[in-house]
Amino acid sequence: MSCSTSELPPDLTVEILSRLSVKSLVRFKSVCKLWFSLIESSRFVSRHLNRSINNCGGDKDRYGCRYLLVKHRRRDSGARLISLLSTETLELIPPVDIPPHVDAREFNVIGSCNGILCCASDSGWPIFFWNPATRKSRVLPGCMFSRGGVELPESLCVFAHGFGYDCVVDDYKLVRIAFFHLLNKPCFRAEVFAVSEGSWREVPALACRVYSSGCTAVNGILYWVAYNCGSDDQELILSFNLRDEVFGRVYMPDSSFIGDGNCTKLSVYQESLCLIVYNFRGRSKCLDLWMMSDGARQHCWTKQLSIGPIIGVHKPLGYGINGEIFMEKNNGTLVIYDAENEAVQDLPVKGFPYSLDCHFYIESLVSVGR
Repeated sequence: MSCSTSELPPDLTVEILSRLSVKSLVRFKSVCKLWFSLIESSRFVSRHLNRSINNCGGDKDRYGCRYLLVKHRRRDSGARLISLLSTETLELIPPVDIPPHVDAREFNVIGSCNGILCCASDSGWPIFFWNPATRKSRVLPGCMFSRGGVELPESLCVFAHGFGYDCVVDDYKLVRIAFFHLLNKPCFRAEVFAVSEGSWREVPALACRVYSSGCTAVNGILYWVAYNCGSDDQELILSFNLRDEVFGRVYMPDSSFIGDGNCTKLSVYQESLCLIVYNFRGRSKCLDLWMMSDGARQHCWTKQLSIGPIIGVHKPLGYGINGEIFMEKNNGTLVIYDAENEAVQDLPVKGFPYSLDCHFYIESLVSVGR
C-alpha cells in the first residue's frame, strides 16, 4: 500500500506521529512502507521516547505519562501478575499480559528502563528483555561461569542482577553477579550482556555478596545493598558503572542505624540515590530517608527526613516522582504515603502478602534487540 506525503511536510508528519501512543504507532506501521520505515527508524524511536520522558514533567498528554508497574502474586493460584497505575491519577489501566513463553509462577522483574523490562525466573534463568507496549520479547543466550575450565552448574550459585542504560554509547546492559563456594572459600564472578553486542562478557568482580534482590539504577550506575566479604563483613552498597564497567563500594551514611531488625531499601528521588532505613519488626514502621549528593565522589549523604510510626505497613517499596513513598501493607495492599500531610492512601492493587515489587515504567518503541 502506498501513501502520499504531498499534503503534509515530512517534518510535520514526524511531529504528529511522535505525539501518538505506541499502540497507535504499531498499527500505523501497516499503513505504508514509508510509515513503517519511519516508525522503525532509531531516530524516530529516540524522538518518541524523549517526548514521552519530557511529558512526565507535567504535560497532561496521557501517552507521555509515567506508570507505576507493580509485580504481585495472586492470592488463589500464586501466579505473578503485572499491574500498571497512572502516576497522574493513581488509577489502574488495562492489565499487562505476560509473554506466553514465561512461567507466571516464577517471574521476577529485574529492572525497567525506557520501556524495556528485564525479567528472570526465580532460579535466575532464563532471562529475557520485554517491551510490554510493543509486545516484543527476547530470551537472552545462556552463559555459565567456568571454574578452572569446568562449567559451574547454576544450581551452585547465588545470583544478583542489574539492568540499565549507558547513554554515552546508547546501549542497554545487564549485569549478572554470581556467588559460590570453592574449597570452602567464597568466590565471586560477574558478567555483562550488552544489547549492541548480543553476547556475555566476564568483568572483574569485587568480594561483596549482594543480599537484596533489588537493584537501583541512577545516572548510568547500578547499586545493590551488599556485605563486604572480608575481615569486617560490613554492610555497604555495591556499585557498577555501566560506561566503565567497573564495580565500586559505597559506604553507608551512618553506621549507628545498623541494629537488630533494621533493613535498608535503595530508591531514586530527584535523580539521586536514596537510602530508606526501617525496622521490619512490629505492626508500625518508622523510616529514615537519606539522599546521596549528586556526583559526589566521596558519597556525601544527607538525612532528608524521619517519618512514622505508620501502622500496618510491612515495608517501603520506593520513592515517587513528587516525594511520595509507595509501601506495602501487611495484608498485601499497595499504599502511598504523603510525607507532607502524613497521610496513607490505599491504592487499587492487592496481592498475596509480602509479594509486591514496584518499578517505574514508560511506554516506548525501543527494541528488545538490535
